[in-house]
Amino acid sequence: MSVHAISLATRSHKGLVRSSNQDWLQVEPDLGVVALADGMGGHRAGEVASRLAVEAALADLLPSQHELSADDTESLLRVGHAVEVANHALLDESTEHPELQGMGTTMVLAMFRESRIYYAHVGDSRLYRVRYGRIRRLTRDHSLIQRMIDEGIFLNRTEARVAGIRDNVLTRSLGMQRQTEVDVGDALLEVGDTYLLCSDGLHGAVSDSEIARILRDPKGDLESQVQTLVDAALAAGGQDNISAILARPLLR
Repeated sequence: MSVHAISLATRSHKGLVRSSNQDWLQVEPDLGVVALADGMGGHRAGEVASRLAVEAALADLLPSQHELSADDTESLLRVGHAVEVANHALLDESTEHPELQGMGTTMVLAMFRESRIYYAHVGDSRLYRVRYGRIRRLTRDHSLIQRMIDEGIFLNRTEARVAGIRDNVLTRSLGMQRQTEVDVGDALLEVGDTYLLCSDGLHGAVSDSEIARILRDPKGDLESQVQTLVDAALAAGGQDNISAILARPLLR
């Protein structure tokens, strides 16, 4: 099997304001696959959306990890297809159950294979890499605030927020339409890398520089580090659900 071994730690907290947790995460360490979703929708529909999306995506993706080999293109197609399957699962479910109409979710997932990470995402849940103490965001938010920054309307998020642009207005999510554009990417793994998948309840409350500080020790205990991340978001107000997955590739 060509799975790249990883060590993992996870945390999810409903935060200090929300009455329920609409985030859902799942990790499959033996198969090198992790996924996180941040659901939206009333009457518990957000909880249904995030769980259903993750389960559908991993049901599609996990069998491919038993194959002995796959090139980069095949692997990117697989992670992208898994997210598309999740989108269709949400739409089919909401068609069968009218009370779930309008439910949706973000998603970010990653597959570790043959010394590389392959990832896909829709929405504003993020994937970060911390290497040699430096942090890099591998995903780009599908949000109104990010689009306006990209188009040069605002220089940065602070300027956009002052103008009244909210962080949580999404331009893409799962469950909204039959065809959705999924962003995919890949990167070479290096010894000492730490990867963070998280919902906006974490990255919206804790700065990238603070995340890098918490994760700067590549030999640090992942359980302690992921708890420190959640504690930092709670200390900042815990306005939203907070979820995080830490993954560290192991030596081959």
